Amino acid sequence: MDHLSHALDEALLSNLECPVCTEYMVPLINLCTNGHNICSKCREKVQCCPTCTAEFSNIRNVTLENIARRQRYPCANRQSGCLHLFSIEHIAEHEAFCTYGKIVCPLRKVNVECHWRGFKCDFEEHAKAEHPTYILRSPKFVSRLLRGSAALVLCFGEVFLYNKVVRDGKYYCVVQLIGPRSEASKYKCEFKLYVANSIEQISKTFTVRSYVEDFETSFNSGKCLRLDDVVVRHFVLEEELSLTITLSKV
Repeated sequence: MDHLSHALDEALLSNLECPVCTEYMVPLINLCTNGHNICSKCREKVQCCPTCTAEFSNIRNVTLENIARRQRYPCANRQSGCLHLFSIEHIAEHEAFCTYGKIVCPLRKVNVECHWRGFKCDFEEHAKAEHPTYILRSPKFVSRLLRGSAALVLCFGEVFLYNKVVRDGKYYCVVQLIGPRSEASKYKCEFKLYVANSIEQISKTFTVRSYVEDFETSFNSGKCLRLDDVVVRHFVLEEELSLTITLSKV
């Protein structure tokens, strides 16, 4: 029975391959006037059906889309040894941190020009060699700059990316784990803003976010530190902040 199930999965997957990019199609799946399929990304790039040169219709293959939602997909790193299967909802996140795949330098997310691409297990050595000024080794550190800043925090055997952005009269601070959401949820981050010799302080704690989440999503979710400039200015002393960030396990 397992052999039969595997054969059926392989047959379904072959029908889900896009004829242009050869990647597995996920909703939305478009059709040409003769009924051939193409993925939504390639539909925007080509003028006619790559299978029969017919025009594209405005009809979607809803039946195949429903099959795609129920199908489990092999990891893109299957040829390198990864044998796991995932649903549409989870395959992208897995592939982003698959131990058989490669990642780009996380500092590119904070506009650092770096062309490194390699395995996650090798990133720490890369960071030490190429980005030593960004490295912090304590789970507790202080951010004093009034402008935006970023850091790589190496602790708990993991790599975290800290990012502070100042724009439109607001301060945004977030910490992301270089790993999947399932691992990120095991850590929390406390932000504490204070001034020496004052009883006033602001303290907020959030679950660490995953690196697969873009910063805009984190900032707009309300699940990171977000303060108005007028509030932050109450905690500035001699043009410096005292913003303490503390990472810990949940």
